[in-house]
Amino acid sequence: MTSNLTEMKTTENISLGGYSFTVESDAYNELDIYLTDIRNCFREDANADEIVEDIEVRIAELLGEKCVPGMVANLQMVREIKERIGDPKVLAQEEGGSEAEPAEEAQEETPGNAQERAQGKPQQKTPLKERRLYRDIDGRIVGGVCGGLGAYFGIDKVLFRIIFLLLFFIGFVGIDEGPYCMIAIAAYICLWIAMPAARTVEEKCRMKGKPMNLEGFRSKESNFEKEVKDFATSPVGRTAGRAGKVFLGIILLLCGLTGLLACIFIPSVPELIQNHITDWNALDSSEFAIAQILTGTTFWGLILVTCGILFIWFLYNGIMLLFDLKTPRWKPGLVLIIAWFISIFAVAAWCIKITADLLPVITL
Repeated sequence: MTSNLTEMKTTENISLGGYSFTVESDAYNELDIYLTDIRNCFREDANADEIVEDIEVRIAELLGEKCVPGMVANLQMVREIKERIGDPKVLAQEEGGSEAEPAEEAQEETPGNAQERAQGKPQQKTPLKERRLYRDIDGRIVGGVCGGLGAYFGIDKVLFRIIFLLLFFIGFVGIDEGPYCMIAIAAYICLWIAMPAARTVEEKCRMKGKPMNLEGFRSKESNFEKEVKDFATSPVGRTAGRAGKVFLGIILLLCGLTGLLACIFIPSVPELIQNHITDWNALDSSEFAIAQILTGTTFWGLILVTCGILFIWFLYNGIMLLFDLKTPRWKPGLVLIIAWFISIFAVAAWCIKITADLLPVITL
């Protein structure tokens, strides 16, 4: 009588990149050694902790692709992930032995490349992956559109923010000829809807055109940026930052209170305009149409709502900065900005509707 004994392997429950996995013990040991080598490889980098965290998230993503729920990760899976991401020891030797190759020549580690290296064959360099257009939600202020455009074109995202602000204010100044400020807002919203968010490590690398290996995770931060970050985290930097927040909070608070007090006089504006117009019959068709809009209570009611929301936003942010309060989970500041945009669209839509209604009178 014969019996088959199945080898039972012990398993380990691990948390990697925010995900939970069950792995075999030998796979766990191999993965632990690999992560230790990665930490040693990037220990001199200014952003070592962030880089290691991103690599762990990437490993978790690849491991999640191979493991269905309830499946135990084995040694073969871990080795395939290592070959795909790259060997940190090889990267460390390249940095220490010769000048680093340009980022455009970096290649993603594959099983075929590993076999060619073992056989001593020259490896073929794979070109850098083309950039994809994503929204950069990590450094966003509103929707991450400007950050995504900056990463795609290789330009500082601040430049795109300035461009959108200039387009908005230029259009706002020329509002007597039409609500052209809506063009910038509509363009931003359309891009917000069309551009997907870069959520995974792979999408973030594609957004920046980085290869999906260890070379792509290498920090490109300059010494000046590191010094700025070190100063910001120092006691002097924190004190200066707190003083700046208090000063800005006071300014926003005063602007908000002054604006809300000024809003009290908005309902009386139509009556003042009507009293200023002494002879309606002397107005030509275009002046009559403009007077009809400016003396309408609906128009000034919408203006009151729009200005009120904006000054409440000033007041809210001033209080948050002045008293160093934490933003609630439902983000009232973002809600106020969205409501402000909606109110602007309402004002523009009402103006267009009234103009269309008065168009037959103007053409007479």
